[in-house]
Amino acid sequence: MHSLIDLVRAHGSLVVLAASFLENAGLPLPAFAVLVLAGCLVAEGPVSLPLTLLGATAGTLAADMAWFYFGRRRGRRTLYLFCKLSLNPDSCVGRTEKLFRSRSTATILTSKLIPGLNTLVPPLAGILKMPAWKFVLLDAAASVIWAVLGVGLGIAFGVGILSRLESMQRVLFWLLVTLSGGYVVSRLLYGRYLVKHYAVPKIDSAELLEKISSGNEVLVVDLRTEYAFLRSDVAVPGALRIPPAEFVQHVHRLPPEKEIVLYCT
Repeated sequence: MHSLIDLVRAHGSLVVLAASFLENAGLPLPAFAVLVLAGCLVAEGPVSLPLTLLGATAGTLAADMAWFYFGRRRGRRTLYLFCKLSLNPDSCVGRTEKLFRSRSTATILTSKLIPGLNTLVPPLAGILKMPAWKFVLLDAAASVIWAVLGVGLGIAFGVGILSRLESMQRVLFWLLVTLSGGYVVSRLLYGRYLVKHYAVPKIDSAELLEKISSGNEVLVVDLRTEYAFLRSDVAVPGALRIPPAEFVQHVHRLPPEKEIVLYCT
């Protein structure tokens, strides 16, 4: 079985293209590490620099454009595919959308350098109806920046460490698998811990109406997503509106003497 270094040495640009596509398609693959490795081999000689940069950019753009049009067709449900490992998917979506709306150009240009953001931005751009030509230009620029940085690091530091990587790559592979598995398990266990220790009773609309009508000190907090809130033409009278992504910043506004009812999607 060929090692990763042997594969990159023999099929540099193709391996880089595949890794870039798969990571940006949503798979947990360390494409940036592949870029750095390719840079090491560019410095050594067998791998072409122009083809490596082209493969990285093409693979990234192909995956991003697929998600861009998928987001345009399927809407916000697409984002929940990426936020499903978050303990609060509504907050995950809300933070990303708020960031994109306020600084869309900067968000796209830096998205490849921030783990997780690179897969959220393309479908969000499609959902928010960004012109395709504008997204292609910005995403291509972001992909080139990401590729140049990764390959550049490999060229700058790789010659001296390539032999060490060859002897350590199996250890590094299993370390990556262990860390990834540990992260997923810890998130699942932490989610169960929060549900067990912080879950609150649920009430239906009839119970809430009865509480309000009887004069109880009740405060309803509207935690619906921005998408659900803007599309709805009804709201609970007197409810305090707080977007899910901003709940932590507004906890101090909740009066402790009142019963708090959280209303979410």
